Amino acid sequence: MFYICLKVRELKNNFYDFTALFVRVTTGVLMFYLHGLGKITSGYERWEKLGSTITDLIGMDSLAIPLGFMASFSESIFAIFILLGFYTRTSTFFLGFTMMVAFNKHLFSEGFKSGEMALLYLILCIIIYFLGPGKFSVDRLIKK
Repeated sequence: MFYICLKVRELKNNFYDFTALFVRVTTGVLMFYLHGLGKITSGYERWEKLGSTITDLIGMDSLAIPLGFMASFSESIFAIFILLGFYTRTSTFFLGFTMMVAFNKHLFSEGFKSGEMALLYLILCIIIYFLGPGKFSVDRLIKK
């Protein structure tokens, strides 16, 4: 019990780093498990459907599969990078861009309420981008 009390007292000194760790880990785990894993393993049919969100706007249908793969990649691999704190700001930038596209798709097709989850992930990506990786991250280990 005494050990826990000492650690709680240290929490005040490391509050920023624990906050960055908590936000990174929860965002990375939830994004990877609930969204990214299914998309990256589903194959090119799903990637084409995802990529058509942007290709419908720019009029280049041949880019649907590569863009869909990039969205799947950001929701899976970059989510793991965010979880670990590895290339944190770069990963959150690409995941945030993907969430911005997803939110716009939902906003213009089904309304504001259907894009709520994409908007929340976008906000989390912005928060992580500004917080940075924190002390408990791979980026910090590489920096040393």
